[in-house]
Amino acid sequence: MFGYRARIGYISPSVMELNAYDFYRIVPKGVGLIAVTCMVEGWQEDAYQRALAQVEACARELGRRACDFVIHGGAPLVLSQGKGFETRLLSQLQELSGAPCTTSIVAAMDAFRDLSATRLAVVDPYPADLNAKMTAYLKDWGFEVASLVSLGTAFTESSIASIADIYRAAKRAIKEAQNAQAVFIPCANFPVIDVIEDIETDFGLPVISNITSQLYVGFKTIGMRENITGYGQLMPML
Repeated sequence: MFGYRARIGYISPSVMELNAYDFYRIVPKGVGLIAVTCMVEGWQEDAYQRALAQVEACARELGRRACDFVIHGGAPLVLSQGKGFETRLLSQLQELSGAPCTTSIVAAMDAFRDLSATRLAVVDPYPADLNAKMTAYLKDWGFEVASLVSLGTAFTESSIASIADIYRAAKRAIKEAQNAQAVFIPCANFPVIDVIEDIETDFGLPVISNITSQLYVGFKTIGMRENITGYGQLMPML
């Protein structure tokens, strides 16, 4: 049986480029990914609304596939709606899929809490308006964006961003933050996982990415206590 140890459902906001690849690099043998996509075309409100309109059908489809846990990817979709929307979304997802659920930003915040990190240095590819929404959203939940460095990457080019640029952006964000407690690098199609341990080793701070926080919360929820190393401080906390 595919995914005989765990079947992880994933509602992707757009075309899956790096996320599926990163998933299978991290997860242990016997864990399967069942993904559907909402086909967001860019970082615009009308695109978010079209994607959110597809959530019900996506959740029902994942429910038909007997998923053990469901992840709603795409932090911008939740950030655009403000605090409180994630509670309604998670309730809808769980009801329709029949599985426990999380979203990208909720999983990240759960990881921050488990790491006792409230002061964040952020690196991302997002435009300024989306970063303003993220900063406000995290503040509403008790987290401080102490610094933010955006690479300003085009929506369709996040997956080909330079690892060197991400590392240098993290270095700058950490320096500007002064006393940050963690580095947050969102975006599912950002090539982050190969540079997580370099950043942690060189600057002594935990790094939280989309895929690591999502899998950490998912495995913790379903009781999978696999020893996963090589992708930062978070996964070994399972």
